[in-house]
Amino acid sequence: MSGKLNNEIAKDNDTLYLIVVKEVWDRIVKGDKIIEYRERTKYWDKRILNKPYKYVRITNGYGNDTRPYRLYKYGGATQVMKDSIECFAIPIDETLLLESRDKVNQEVLIHWHLDINDTSIQ
Repeated sequence: MSGKLNNEIAKDNDTLYLIVVKEVWDRIVKGDKIIEYRERTKYWDKRILNKPYKYVRITNGYGNDTRPYRLYKYGGATQVMKDSIECFAIPIDETLLLESRDKVNQEVLIHWHLDINDTSIQ
């Protein structure tokens, strides 16, 4: 089962995919973590620099299509120093949240977090 936004709007080439571990995922869901950091490496430079993304999709772990995820409007990536390491800072606060999939008692629930009349995401 896939979310509506993922199928109809978000395409692979306009979505930045980020995978996080459970501890980080839990902080994102609680709203404690509003910026996701990626260390500046050749790998992340190639995926982030000069890319016209519209969305960022954060998934809790690797695996199949039933993994929990959050789809955000992409707010850009700022280059920052974090703990003396050059990183990309990617905003993921609730105001940018468009869609999420959560598991509750083995049932997958998809939530859309947008105004149906909002044309700015198309």
